[in-house]
Amino acid sequence: MRHTSRLFPVIASGFSGKRILLAGGLLAATAGGIAAYRFFNNGQPDTAVSRLRFTPILLESSEKLTHDVKRLRFKLDADKRLGFNVSSAVLFRVRHAEGKTEWRPYTPVSAESQKGWFEIIVKRYDKGLVSPAMHALRPGGEVEVWGPLPFLEYCPGSFSEVGLIAGGSGITPCLQLTRSILENPEDPTKVTLLFANKTAGDIILKNELDGLAAKYPDKFAVHYILNSAPDEWQGLAGNVDRTVVERVMPPPAPATFIGVCGPPAMVAAVSGDRPGPIAQGKIGGVLKELGYTNVFKF
Repeated sequence: MRHTSRLFPVIASGFSGKRILLAGGLLAATAGGIAAYRFFNNGQPDTAVSRLRFTPILLESSEKLTHDVKRLRFKLDADKRLGFNVSSAVLFRVRHAEGKTEWRPYTPVSAESQKGWFEIIVKRYDKGLVSPAMHALRPGGEVEVWGPLPFLEYCPGSFSEVGLIAGGSGITPCLQLTRSILENPEDPTKVTLLFANKTAGDIILKNELDGLAAKYPDKFAVHYILNSAPDEWQGLAGNVDRTVVERVMPPPAPATFIGVCGPPAMVAAVSGDRPGPIAQGKIGGVLKELGYTNVFKF
């Protein structure tokens, strides 16, 4: 897979690598042949996908969440789980009518331990190479998957507080990490999520997020902010700026971790530009102004 190396993130300038092991360093840290074997030969008896090959899977159901976002559930054998660790994505490959194949990573939003099926969220882009085909899938339709593709390995209890800033479909890795922390009774980490959208109709997975906040009130708080908020809106309004971050995010501290995922303009304003698909770049924007040092851009 010549493309996969382009997707491994590297550590952000100033980020403390002692607490979270980034997958980008996995191969470099160990003798090349052994590390490569361990990375690609990731299969376990109860996992459904592999890094050795693309695996065909079938769509079980499709749910329209907004005008351009769908939740897709894919079927696995009843005794199989997808086989990812937080935080990871999976490559999806689609075959077009002319025989050409395209692929794109998507972040599972179902639990790591879920067996029999898994779910992803797909936003449709009219000029996208993969998302229109994913949206066109009907139950029983086939795609191919490869992975998992790790972004970072979260170690329970590494931080006392985790703050997550998500925009639009950038909620998916944030939900994956949040769910992992909250559903682990041995992890005392507190999570605060700031979820930005254009309108109330663009908010996806709100029922799941509100459900987690109700179930884990001492560990999880979620705040919604809209660019275009109606008069009756009870949440935050405007852009994710310094005032908003100071108001809802845990304060900067060595034991505080901040994760950011969303549209490039939002990510740049909040945490600094990403110079490429693998490079984190320097911490910048609002988070640099406020003195955060443990920052990761999904």
